[in-house]
Formats: sequence, C-alpha cells, structure tokens
Amino acid sequence: MSQESPAQHQPPFEVPTVEEMDALLPQYAFEKLAAFGGMGAVYRARQVSLDRPVAIKILPPEFGRHEDFADRFKSEARAMAKLNHTHIVGVYDFGITKEGHLYLVMEWVEGQTLHTLIQNGSIPVRKAASLAMQLCDALAFAHHHKILHRDIKPGNIMISEDDQVKVADFGLARPITGEVEENPYGTPDYAAPEILGKGAVDQRADIFAAGVVLYEMLTGRVPQQPRRSVTEFAPLSPKWDELIDRATHADPARRFQDVGELRAHIAMLINQAAQAVKVVAVVEDEPKAKAGLKPPHLVLIGAAVIVVGIVLGMMFRGESPQKPDIASAPPKAEEPVPKPEEKRVVEPEKKAEPVVVVPAPEPEMKPEPAPPPAEKKVVVAPVPAPAAMPEAKPVETPKAMPRQETPAEVIQRLDEKDAELAGMVMDFAAQWLANTELDTTSEMQGLAEKYIPALQRSLSGLMPQQRDFVLSEISHIANHEPLDEPDALWPEVLKTLRKAYDAQSEAIQGRASTAAQKMRAEQCELVLQKARERAAAGKEEAAKRAELVAGELAKLKTAPSMKALRESVAGAARAGAEPTAAAEPVR
Repeated sequence: MSQESPAQHQPPFEVPTVEEMDALLPQYAFEKLAAFGGMGAVYRARQVSLDRPVAIKILPPEFGRHEDFADRFKSEARAMAKLNHTHIVGVYDFGITKEGHLYLVMEWVEGQTLHTLIQNGSIPVRKAASLAMQLCDALAFAHHHKILHRDIKPGNIMISEDDQVKVADFGLARPITGEVEENPYGTPDYAAPEILGKGAVDQRADIFAAGVVLYEMLTGRVPQQPRRSVTEFAPLSPKWDELIDRATHADPARRFQDVGELRAHIAMLINQAAQAVKVVAVVEDEPKAKAGLKPPHLVLIGAAVIVVGIVLGMMFRGESPQKPDIASAPPKAEEPVPKPEEKRVVEPEKKAEPVVVVPAPEPEMKPEPAPPPAEKKVVVAPVPAPAAMPEAKPVETPKAMPRQETPAEVIQRLDEKDAELAGMVMDFAAQWLANTELDTTSEMQGLAEKYIPALQRSLSGLMPQQRDFVLSEISHIANHEPLDEPDALWPEVLKTLRKAYDAQSEAIQGRASTAAQKMRAEQCELVLQKARERAAAGKEEAAKRAELVAGELAKLKTAPSMKALRESVAGAARAGAEPTAAAEPVR
C-alpha cells in the first residue's frame, strides 16, 4: 500500500521477515512483505480467526519507544477505526509488538496504487475527475470526524479493480485542532507549506495534497516551481489550472476552505465539458441536414412553376376550348392554323391534361353551335381571371403550430436547450456547498457530544424503567436516528435535558434556514436579472426559460442542482401540478 517496492529499495529500518512477524503476531498468518516506505512496512496476512485477508502496517521501533507518540497513536487508531466509509480503507485492530513496533491491521484491497496507475500511462480526464471526487468524499468524511490524514499522495490511494478509490495509510493522521505542526512528517512533494514550515495545520493541508494529486493525474508528473500549465500536457480547459492554483495556494486562506467545495468545482468543470461536446455535435450536424434537403426542394419547386405556367398560359390564351377537339371525330378546316402551337406544347399538355380538363363542361354546351361569336365571348370571359388570381394567393389552410414544450420538459432538457442557465445552476450548487452557514453537521455533532454525557450522568439514581428511556435517547442520538416524542413516564431530568437540546437544535437549524433563504433569494435574483437582460435584447423565449428556472429554484427545499430541479418538476408532474413559470416567491 505504498509506492515503494521492496525489490527496488533498501528498507529505511530493519524490517522483520515474514517468519519474524508470524512470531510477533501469531494471531495472523503472514504471507508476504507487500511494500515499505519511510514511515513503515506493509504486509499481506490472513486473520486466522475470521479467515480474511488483511494488510498489517508496522512502524519503526523508535516510534514505539516514545510514550507520548505511542499514546497518540493509540488514540488516533481508535478514531480511525470509526471511519467506516466506502472510500477509506477500514481499520480492524492496532497495538504494539513485544519488539516495540506499533502496528495497524487494515482492510486488504485488491488492486493497484494510484502511483502505479499514473506510471503506467496518462489517465483520461473524466476518470481522473472521478477518482479525485472519490478522494474528496473520503477526506470529507474523515474531516467531519475531525481526522486529518496529513500524507495524501498517489502511493497511499488504492484503486480497486472496478476503479473505486480506497484511501489508505492513516499512520500520520491526527485530530484536526489547528495546532502548530511540530513534526513535519510526510512526503515533501505533497506536503502543504504550513506542514514543512511547522505552522498551524488543519483540513486545508489535505486539500493542498489533493490538488497536487489531481495535477499529477492530469499531467503524469508532480508540479514543479514554477508550475507548468496542464494544457501543455493535455487538451484541457485553462479552468483546470485555475482550480489547481486555488487548491494548492501557498496561503491556506486562499485555498478551498472545505474539501466538498473542491469536489463541487471538479464536478462543475466535467459537466461544462460535457455540455460543450453536446453543443459542438449539434452545430456540426445541423448544416448537413440542411444541405441534404436543398436539391430535392429546387427540383420540386421548378417542376411546379413549369406546370402552373403552362396551365395559366393556356387559360389566358383561350386554348382550353381546343380540348373538345380531342373528343370530336373529324377536325375542322380552321384547326390546322394553331397546329404549330399544339406541336410545341403537345408533351406538356399530356402531362397537364388532368388539370386542363376542369373547363371541359364549357365545350359540352356546343349543342348550340349557331352563334360562333358566343365562343369568342367565352374566350374573353376569362379576362377577369388575372384580377381573381391575387385573391387565390393567400393560403387559407392554417399551418400546424409546433407543440410547445411544457415547463417540466424545459427543465428536464435545460442542459441541452440553455447551457448558460444550466451553468448558472451548477455555479449555485458550488456556492451552496462552500457556504459554511448552511452546514449544520458540525454544530449538531457538537451538540450531541454535550447531550450524550449529560444523559449518561443522569442515569444515576433512576429506576430501571426510567433508565431505559434515557438509554434509548442515548442510542438514538449516537446513531443519528429520529428521537422519540417526550413521554409522560419520562423522568424529569430527561424532560429537562430534552427541552434544552430541542431549543439549541432549533436555534442551529433556524440560523441555517435563514442563511439558506437569503442565498436562495440572491441566486433567484441573478436568474431573474438574466431574464430581464434577455427580454431587453428581444430574446423572449430565452427570457421565459430564465423566469421558469428562477421560479423552480425558489421552490426548492434542498441545495440547488440540475438533479434537484429535475426531481422537483417530475414530482410536480406526478402530482398533476404544472411548474410555475414565474419567480413570485423571491419578490
């Protein structure tokens, strides 16, 4: 579980053999020396009692000889054993051998270290982002439990066969106290300046190391001074440089203050890159579709113009009366005169015959052939036709209007329809995560840490049934479960303690709710401002989309995100209520 290989380097201390470790810890069957580094060695072994593979890390004996260090190691090992998280290697046991080696028994992970993965070749940006976000999840959980890793580096990050991160080697971990770093242990390339300078250290030191690890995944090398841009090694957005600059800033006050904030910014960059790819794909496909339709349109239009021209020309020249001659037996003597014209139009006339047959009823009135001038009048009669033509130009048939998307459909496809608004929502999500006033976890944890001891002190002198009520309350608080409603049979001391706990809990939640309302109103106002700008530019449809998004943001009860918006409109659709298209709640 370290990036050094026992075959390539000499151990920094006298590492016991597998046989010697069997004698020191007989409850484990040691199989091999897996790795070693400056702070210890790691073995693969099997826990005999449970028949499961484990990793056992030992520290050099000199650490065990220092009583203060050994006591702190034991205290921190107990704390690490509580870090039960998907992306953290579990700690099963700890202790000290008779030779003075402090040891940790941990979960064995089948896979390779991130160091090996980086050395084997470049990591695609989406995979690098996924691994970095999993690392952030692990650190966020550890930081929530007041544990600082202090030695984040690719050699301490295991990657399972299904690309799941497992953060290992909490051997240098310590509680987050903000105290001065007296012993600047760790790997210099990943250590924050305050560690190397023996300054005050907190969770921002782990954030610095995570930023260095992200840079190494994207470029294949650790950063040097001055640091080269990630764009020199891969076709990436310069925004990755901005993110890494902030994560690894020499001044802790100018870094991300919370690892969740770093995670949100990584997710935002990946989402923006995905949206850019979709936009490029749409722009490239659109001209091809138009080009494919153009030639058939020209052919059809040209054919239609020719046919209509022939028909109108024949009508206006009075040639339509010749049509009865097709049905009459012998042609008249006067008919040879127009034959040259017939010869010219004989081919088109056959094609247009179904259209020209419309005036056919007029020749059937030839049972009165006596007045030939009447026939001439029939020819003259169509003269008003040109005046009638303009009346026929307007198409009376109404065109089918395209179906308007419902507000729910607009929200579901917002990242495709309006990348600008989708980007604003993702920015809001990052701001939400970065606002410490909204996170009540630490305050509620602190309140629980005061409430549980008070409940434990109240147990003395209580009757068995009364003790059961108090023990149930302790269990619910410790396991983050909903609390029981106060009961008339509760002892008075429990009623008093619960009343005080509820009052303080409501105060914490109230402050967070007020901060959330303020931030939500500010974010909605930004979207409404965007709607006003679009309306002023004549972009009515885009303005309506912005108003819709503002209205939906105002209705959220959770942190803003595209997922939260989609779930909100989907829930409204299932309930039969259409999402609002205006942002009334923020006025």
